[in-house]
Amino acid sequence: MTASATDNDELQINAYCDGELDPASAIEFERRLAGDEVLKAQYIRLLTLRRILRSLPQYDMSPGLKNRMNSGLNSERPRTTQRPLQGSWSFHALAAAVVLGAVISSSIMMMIDRQNLRAGVASQVVAGHIRSLMAPRPFDVASSDRRTFKPWFTSRVHELPQVVDLAAQGFTLVGGRVDVVGHEPVATIVYKHAAHTVSLTTLPLGQSVSAREIAGYNVRSWDDAECTYMAVSDLPSADLATFERAFSAESSVLESN
Repeated sequence: MTASATDNDELQINAYCDGELDPASAIEFERRLAGDEVLKAQYIRLLTLRRILRSLPQYDMSPGLKNRMNSGLNSERPRTTQRPLQGSWSFHALAAAVVLGAVISSSIMMMIDRQNLRAGVASQVVAGHIRSLMAPRPFDVASSDRRTFKPWFTSRVHELPQVVDLAAQGFTLVGGRVDVVGHEPVATIVYKHAAHTVSLTTLPLGQSVSAREIAGYNVRSWDDAECTYMAVSDLPSADLATFERAFSAESSVLESN
């Protein structure tokens, strides 16, 4: 792809995201987007960047900081031309702006890297769920007694799972297994809901992602004070959300006892 074609794609992506394409052009762009993986990756990167920028905290510059910046700028000008921060920029002011831009860009890239890392973890958890469904049974140890699991997992994983009985809410505890995420063994508890299997994996704290679908499976994750839980199932998203609420409520009861 030539540089001019790449530039044109970027312009089209931005115009599409801003709703500036006419209907015919938007339809044609969507047709290209569906069949062009490179274009789709550019589009996803732009959406991710925009979402991160919207999530950054907004700060108002304090009067004291404005005064200090004005003082710094005015000190670079002849005294006869001193005026508030709105005229031409000095070299030092321009350098400060460049440094600030670099800091912001670095922060944004770090946030994108963290999001990509978490998305990779979610993909590995889904892969573990899929592998378990291909096995004769989706767990290594079978039990409906939550007290069975702590001694079984103690010598196998670093993060011990919180195991709760959700039979009253329609999710039957059937077993547990060890998956591998990022070369580390992690605990997964398995529940059944009718003909559906729910895999609930315990991860180090801070690994949660927004609700999403990966390879046809719904994924939900949430944090408590000690770890991240990630649930994977072919259940509809609303039913998996019900599972999350039931698990969180019962976990709170166990922790308070």
